[in-house]
Amino acid sequence: MRFRRRPKFNVTGVNFPVIGGGVTWSEKADERAHRALSERSAAFTELWKIAQDAHIGMRNNFDKADELSDVYRRMNVLLIEKAPALEESDVKLARDFITALGEFIRLLRPLPGESADRLRDEIASTAARPQMTGDLETMQESYSRMSGYNELLTRRYREVVFGETT
Repeated sequence: MRFRRRPKFNVTGVNFPVIGGGVTWSEKADERAHRALSERSAAFTELWKIAQDAHIGMRNNFDKADELSDVYRRMNVLLIEKAPALEESDVKLARDFITALGEFIRLLRPLPGESADRLRDEIASTAARPQMTGDLETMQESYSRMSGYNELLTRRYREVVFGETT
């Protein structure tokens, strides 16, 4: 009776029989999908941070409502670097949110610079009600639109980054 020899590889004096192991294509595909998901998550997180930094910054200082160009510049830099990882609908949602935020702050802040400071002093001293440039219904509509975009952006962030489904 004769035994068949299995082919072997010699690596530094150690013999390993070839059994047909190795990496399959499906495992590589999973690795690529995981990497793509990770890159998309990272890119969306950066987009989220830009939008929320603008949100916090404008709420802390109403006079920055006219300085949205810096926020849009940061967003454009992100898009140049990571556009393939972001969906166009996500970018549009972030832009709509920042635009709605700027509109709301402009309505809320009736005057720029020193005039706004004087108005804030009047409000703080509980003086007579200052004149508002926009009526309350317009401000409520603008706030609702901005809040709606923020909520959609938050949900989308949780879907993309954490994989949650709503």
